[in-house]
Amino acid sequence: MAKFRQLDEGFNWVFEARGKKAQIDRLKELAAGNQTVVPIVRMGVGAEKVDWGLPEGMPESTKIQDDIPEGMGDTTIALEWRRIKQFTDPNSNVKNLPSWKQEMNWMSILEGLHHNEAKLITHVKDQQLLKLYPKLEAILKDIGITDYAKPKKGYKFSDTSANMKELKKKVDFTRTADLRE
Repeated sequence: MAKFRQLDEGFNWVFEARGKKAQIDRLKELAAGNQTVVPIVRMGVGAEKVDWGLPEGMPESTKIQDDIPEGMGDTTIALEWRRIKQFTDPNSNVKNLPSWKQEMNWMSILEGLHHNEAKLITHVKDQQLLKLYPKLEAILKDIGITDYAKPKKGYKFSDTSANMKELKKKVDFTRTADLRE
């Protein structure tokens, strides 16, 4: 059985396997050794509706060091699970704090995690785990999750302006202006 300090390393290992059966077996093996895997997957795909009480995305003022090697974060999701779980429990003491204080507590958790785990738990909070691990969607029914939040398709920009070709002719995009003159 493979052991991983960080949960993102475990998920990467799961989805390196070829075929659904091998991925399911690896996911079960990972979950057997880490109590956070099942709730993370369920909350991350939207099978469990949870009110985190936090704004969407990564907080802008979070100071996450992205130059730390794998496995060298101050803490992990598994070690911080008791604190993370407080944000999902409507009867927890964290919910009695003002929203700015809740966000400060959340940021302190994120800043202690490795940057990949911080990204993982942020995707879980926003129910966007399928964006981070798209192969997970193929095995959800096989692991018993039938009701989940389908990933939203990103907005694709398309040029609908009839005058755009004429405007492009007027501007030469290949020539760069010399700003030193």
